[in-house]
Amino acid sequence: MTENSVFLVDGVAIPSGTLVWTAGTAPNSLILSLPCGKERGRIRVNEFLRVPDWPDVWAVGDCAFVPDIRNQGKPHPPTAQHAIREGKVVAQNIAAVLLGRRLKAFSFRTIGLLASIGRRTGVARIFGFNFSGFLAWWMWRTVYLSKLPGLDKKIRVAFDWTLDLLFPKDVCAVYDLDHSRDFDKDNIQLGAVEASEACALVERV
Repeated sequence: MTENSVFLVDGVAIPSGTLVWTAGTAPNSLILSLPCGKERGRIRVNEFLRVPDWPDVWAVGDCAFVPDIRNQGKPHPPTAQHAIREGKVVAQNIAAVLLGRRLKAFSFRTIGLLASIGRRTGVARIFGFNFSGFLAWWMWRTVYLSKLPGLDKKIRVAFDWTLDLLFPKDVCAVYDLDHSRDFDKDNIQLGAVEASEACALVERV
């Protein structure tokens, strides 16, 4: 990829001034070696998050294909807000099995989606309502901060973000890497001149 072209694997060049990159999630390759049933590369589970034909095996998160009982044939998305709640339901169901109680089916509706797309700019969808700009960015940071473990980490991150709002970025040095050798030579020569001037000043004093 260059400033004005994108090159494919076979060498074909596509003129372009804008590049939009997207990526999905993929389960760990270890899943493929497991002897249980799979769907779209993920471990197939029932509504109780139990692996069929393996009553003592449970699966959650982005490695599990969790059916959505509200939408037949569709799985729950492999996002953190679903995985956290899946973990709680699995813990309850394992305890229920040990105590001989009824299992709880997993059902959860996505609360919203948040993303930061640039400096103090974001996009969000909360309960079906769309937001963008500074408000969405602030909501994303607020949710992110609330999920950090430990009060000390929350305070440190909040303090750092507050300073970022009040002061500009601290940039120490920016130079072209292609001319880094000349940059170093110039610095060495400049340092030698400054050192000689300092020595002459000391001698005069």
